Amino acid sequence: MSHEVTLIPGDWIGPECAEVVQDVLKRAGVDIAWDVHQSPDGAFYASARRTRRVLINRLAADRVPGQLPPSVAIRKELGLWAQLRHVRSLPGVPARFDDVDVLVVRETSEDIYTGFEHQTAPGVYESVKLTTQAACERIARKAFTVAREQGRKKVTVVHKSNIMKKSDGLFLKTGQGVAAEFPDIECDEVIVDALCMRLVRWPSSFDVLLCGNLFGDIVSDLCAGLAGGICVGGSVNVGDDVLLFENPHGKAPELVGTGNANPLPSLLMGVELVRSLGLNETASRLDGAVRAALDAGLHTFDQGGSAGLVEVRDAVVAGL
Repeated sequence: MSHEVTLIPGDWIGPECAEVVQDVLKRAGVDIAWDVHQSPDGAFYASARRTRRVLINRLAADRVPGQLPPSVAIRKELGLWAQLRHVRSLPGVPARFDDVDVLVVRETSEDIYTGFEHQTAPGVYESVKLTTQAACERIARKAFTVAREQGRKKVTVVHKSNIMKKSDGLFLKTGQGVAAEFPDIECDEVIVDALCMRLVRWPSSFDVLLCGNLFGDIVSDLCAGLAGGICVGGSVNVGDDVLLFENPHGKAPELVGTGNANPLPSLLMGVELVRSLGLNETASRLDGAVRAALDAGLHTFDQGGSAGLVEVRDAVVAGL
């Protein structure tokens, strides 16, 4: 069965990594017709809504006042309201801990990232933090539903309601209310700064972290740093009609054209893409091949080894 997927190869090393993903998935027997676009323009959005599956590598983005970065603009345009980042330790990848397995569920439609900023007086600016019960219920239900689907045992609501008593108070109260619908899953809560302290000491004590937009952005990168950095930094962005598989890393201009880039972050997102197509057995084979290659001693240049694009591709294909 053929599947159509929208692809933005991205900038810097993105196109080279995208080629590895396309090649490996093809050799794994996944028949994908790739609709390739270079930037998030009207044609890209039309394609994304048609295919309902998008794979994207990092895009260059200048910091322009009043202009959203591409990743945020894409989420808003496609109505992507949740981001799932499954952070887990990989064999052979240098990391602070070797037993991390945390799922960060991040709300991405509101909070401080809505872009409601204005100047109230010279040298004084206000940024509005938007929190609605509907969005809180939606993301909480997503977190508990995914936890149940994946056989996870606990969801931790991350908040700062000791200070933001109304906005984060609503996020916490709503999460606890939704938890009552899932009696088989434990629910607890933690203030975000205490969470960060506990994560860097005992990351294995957490299972699913339910976060608002800003805290989820920070906490998900913290978790990735604990488990190996860019290799575990990818995320699945969820909307009502579209899934977007995002590798947010790739700004390495010094590696462009050298063959020394690390395609593993893109490849792992490709595995999740395959899983979303209902090809669970193939996705498990791919994931197993990646882990077997790493377990056998595959080390990319950024990890102090000598494996580049071709070596990673060949090792994973051999594992298939």
